[in-house]
Amino acid sequence: MRHAVGYSREQTPTMAAMLFVLVLETVAMDLLLRRFGLPDVPRLVILALDASSVLGVLGIMVSCARRPHTVTPDGLRLRYGRLFGLDIPAELVASARIDRRYDEKRLVRLSDGELALAVSSQTNLVVELREPIEVPRPRRPWTTAAGSAAVRRVRFFADDPAAAVRAVAALTTTTTGERAP
Repeated sequence: MRHAVGYSREQTPTMAAMLFVLVLETVAMDLLLRRFGLPDVPRLVILALDASSVLGVLGIMVSCARRPHTVTPDGLRLRYGRLFGLDIPAELVASARIDRRYDEKRLVRLSDGELALAVSSQTNLVVELREPIEVPRPRRPWTTAAGSAAVRRVRFFADDPAAAVRAVAALTTTTTGERAP
């Protein structure tokens, strides 16, 4: 059975407001540039840059809504739209619990054997792993190699943390190798 775990509900109002402001700014910029008589080529370049910002925000909104975290009998797949993805095999999942944090500084944070995948600077679920899993470090555009880090704990955000914990807890196995009820 496949269980989708949404995570975009918390950020959608903020992203929608940002999208509205960017569209408004694009229209206002076009009116101002026409008013001051800027030639067509630089005006169109500026408008293209504004339009790319609009499309970027819209793309993030849509990809986060259309690509939820998923829990299947094979494991847990964590995502943040098209920007981040991590597969955790079911046999590595030891436990899951709700633990809310509102102080995440980055979208993806790797430190002290922990991966945090935040939405709106918060996480609300913790999954403990039986053994470490290698996670690629986020690569900055100005660097060539980012490397990877071993993590034993994964923190992430879910719109419905109670349902997500139940789905992830179903992956845990007992000592006899049978699935937990």
